[in-house]
Amino acid sequence: MKAQFRFHFKLANANQKQMIQAWIAQEHIAKWLHGQGLRNTLEDLEKFFHGSSWAKHWIAYDGPTPFAYLLTSEEGKEAVTLDLFICDLSYLGRGLGVQLIHEFVMSQFPAKKEVLIDPEATNTRAIHVYTKAGFEVTGEFIAPWHPVPHLQMRLKIEDLLKKMKG
Repeated sequence: MKAQFRFHFKLANANQKQMIQAWIAQEHIAKWLHGQGLRNTLEDLEKFFHGSSWAKHWIAYDGPTPFAYLLTSEEGKEAVTLDLFICDLSYLGRGLGVQLIHEFVMSQFPAKKEVLIDPEATNTRAIHVYTKAGFEVTGEFIAPWHPVPHLQMRLKIEDLLKKMKG
């Protein structure tokens, strides 16, 4: 199944720290990742490189080209949380988000039952992509790291498997 995928994913390494920091400072990402959320991400990235983080930090590659940054964390035994950012500007607006999500989930978490994601309610572009990828809105909440409405969304991996088998 992996051979069919366009993209591949590796855990970030300390040599990529400056690249990740530059990526998430870009305007199209900083609009959504700022304040306490940004501080939490940067602190956890540092902890990740020292083996003591709450999240896993990933880089997505198209061949040899790194182009996206993803974060995951375990949510019990059956679920994983996901945050993702297409960082290489030449990859934005090309309709790759759904494929990126599907390939990442299927290559890294096929044994999980669901993936959880929580975009800001005003991030209509991300919500559109997540919905197209199969996520469903399950609720709304005010995030402690940024007190504005966020949506809780869930992707059932069983549904994704059915969809990919076609």
